[in-house]
Amino acid sequence: MKRAMMMALLVLFLLTDGMTNPGTRHETAQTLSAPAEAYYTGEYAPETLFALAGPDSQAETAVWNSPLRCALQSLMRGTLTELPSYNRTLSYFADTDASGGSTEPLRFYCDDFGPCNREQLWAEPHGAFYHEGPGQDLHHLRPADPEANLVRGTMAFGQARESEAACQVWPDTENPVFWYQTDWMGELGRVEVRDEIKGDVARILLYVYVTWGGEDGANRNLWTDQPESGAGLSSSDGLRVMESIDTLLDWMRLDPVDDWEMGRNDAVQSIQGNRNVFIDYPELAFRLFGSPIPDMPSPSGEAHSLYCTLSTAAEPPEGGSLTVEGRVVTACPNPGWVVEEGSLDPAGAAELSRSGDCFRLSPLREDCSLTVRFSLEDPCAGGHDWDQGSVTRKPGCETEGERRYCCTRCGAVSTEPIPALGHDWLSYTVGPGCERAGYTLESCRRCQAERELPGDPPLGHDWDAGTVTREPSQSCPGERCFRCQRCGAQRLEEIPFRFLDVQDEGCYYFTPVYWALYHRPSITAGTDPLHFSPGLVCSRAQVMTFLWRAFGAPTPERQDSPFGDVTPGDYFFLPVLWAVERGISAGSGQGCFSPHAPCTRAQIVTFLWAAAGRPEPSSQTLPFTDVPPQAYYRQAVLWAVEQGVTAGSSPSSFSPELPCSRAQAVTMLWRMMEA
Repeated sequence: MKRAMMMALLVLFLLTDGMTNPGTRHETAQTLSAPAEAYYTGEYAPETLFALAGPDSQAETAVWNSPLRCALQSLMRGTLTELPSYNRTLSYFADTDASGGSTEPLRFYCDDFGPCNREQLWAEPHGAFYHEGPGQDLHHLRPADPEANLVRGTMAFGQARESEAACQVWPDTENPVFWYQTDWMGELGRVEVRDEIKGDVARILLYVYVTWGGEDGANRNLWTDQPESGAGLSSSDGLRVMESIDTLLDWMRLDPVDDWEMGRNDAVQSIQGNRNVFIDYPELAFRLFGSPIPDMPSPSGEAHSLYCTLSTAAEPPEGGSLTVEGRVVTACPNPGWVVEEGSLDPAGAAELSRSGDCFRLSPLREDCSLTVRFSLEDPCAGGHDWDQGSVTRKPGCETEGERRYCCTRCGAVSTEPIPALGHDWLSYTVGPGCERAGYTLESCRRCQAERELPGDPPLGHDWDAGTVTREPSQSCPGERCFRCQRCGAQRLEEIPFRFLDVQDEGCYYFTPVYWALYHRPSITAGTDPLHFSPGLVCSRAQVMTFLWRAFGAPTPERQDSPFGDVTPGDYFFLPVLWAVERGISAGSGQGCFSPHAPCTRAQIVTFLWAAAGRPEPSSQTLPFTDVPPQAYYRQAVLWAVEQGVTAGSSPSSFSPELPCSRAQAVTMLWRMMEA
């Protein structure tokens, strides 16, 4: 019957025009809306859902097969009427995403107004859908600024701020919108949104996972990578859409449901019939993953109590009986008895209110026991005749005592508390040190209780300016020793070696130069112990020697030189023989190698391409106007651009005949070997 009533209510929603979102953005929702309360009935009543078992582990299969996940999918899929087309979804945003009385939708990532497109929070390449199923589900779609949509791309959501590679600041507000790291987990990357919308993101992704996940593994790659699935526009690469369960639940806790999000849930329900249960009951997310529910605001306010245990006791038992219905306890006194009071243990487990002989506990925060006390109807119309009383419990330093009085006429009992005595503390104070905070030790003379009170914070070390104990060199970093002038502690700081002409860490060749220096074997140690000379032209012999060392300085099989200008006494003798043996170079012609001639940009990319095995480029298109189709180095340039070894000397030029500098040579080599 309850199930039929719920379906009738949903049909009524679908036969009416969609309602406009009345909520206020970023104002925490304090209560469930009327449509939300009507949605959860029968087998999907809140107490039934919260009683279902969650997973026995956080493995994806355990979560997916849990009775709770199955029930939530049945509820949200069973009440959903899919929209007629993806194209029509854009027209609903004026109602679902309105704000402040405006019919212009609020753009999701930026919280502003302007041109927008549809953002699927679960990126299409990671989901087995296109413009169907979750691809046209309004719970999943949000209006977004097209540029924000482009920047977010298909990266997974996660914590990127502490290790950020980039920060996207919005022009109109000058406030950060994204922090993202494109090199996380290979090509996947991760993006972190503003704290104010992290909960929205988590609740949308949970909705798609539970509602649209398939038994074949489709759309189940929420926090774990899954195999590729589907085909064509409905294919999925199986890559995760959220960094981890811990991140997802932390975002749920950090950004509670706001009034606007509840209003949007109502508006979407009026259009397509179903609701996002994680907006109405965010606690279900923690139940779904077997995690403790944190102390956080919730629209229901009562959900936590649905799985807390309430026990009851009548005192004395002969005074009457108790009945429990939900969180209401009704006391039924026996003839001649009356209900006196009710008390909770622990006292702060719930808000206890009384109406007549009914006691209500709302909300229930933890397991507790309610004791209802009965007493005989008062035979002493003129008042009790109390005795002198007796101490039934002595007071302690922190605990109250109790004195009990008995009526000599009717036997009624009354008690009064004896105030706690309080501690009689003896104190001893210890001052702070450099790394240790100060504190005060107190011991009670009466009960021997002890406590430690925080004192002044640590002073911190008072380091001197430091003394250089070893100058840096190419073979060994330097060292500077600092000494605390307060406690005598010491700390050492490494001083890295730097060429005098390669100091700027922002310079494009900074990393390649020191990679070449500390490569084993060392590719180049500079032109002298203190200079690298990045601007000097690199000769053919130097380039070949660099390349030979990068490949481990192997010994060539042949020991005779085919070139008249390459002899056994030359430093480049073995590198040139190795290059000839590998087919990297056949010399400059007429039996010569021309070792001291400048190495051009065309020659170095050809050497690198040949050393890589002359791979076939995937594209034959170049942006450069100075690389003719018949040029001997064209395939090498195509490969170098494709692999990121070089981007040319300008957007439209490669400058093949320009001499290659030492900085350019080690940079191209580094990109080939390490990038």
